[in-house]
Amino acid sequence: MPNLKLATYVDLQRVTLGSAYTLSIHAHEEGGNNFNWTGYTPKATLKVGTISVSVTGTVVSAGGGTATASWTAAQTATLPVNSWGEITIYADPTATAENLVVGIVQVQTAAEVIP
Repeated sequence: MPNLKLATYVDLQRVTLGSAYTLSIHAHEEGGNNFNWTGYTPKATLKVGTISVSVTGTVVSAGGGTATASWTAAQTATLPVNSWGEITIYADPTATAENLVVGIVQVQTAAEVIP
């Protein structure tokens, strides 16, 4: 099994409660090559306080290592306001039971969009 990581660091993300939120990711194997998503499904869990919202992502380019994870406005509305949390991104294999962690991104929730 390959060790995975985000290709580039993802800055702190701000999630506005009651708004749709999408995170685009680019995964690399330990040696720096693009992770091939073939046979894997991108998944992500957004956890803030005691609330966790998990989603199944979409592969954008299997061989290019890119995928997205999206939360609906209804899902983000369940999170606590003005709090800190994290998104754990992982590759869920279709053939085995071992998930591969891609990375963790820090988040902050906000009640409204700050221009």
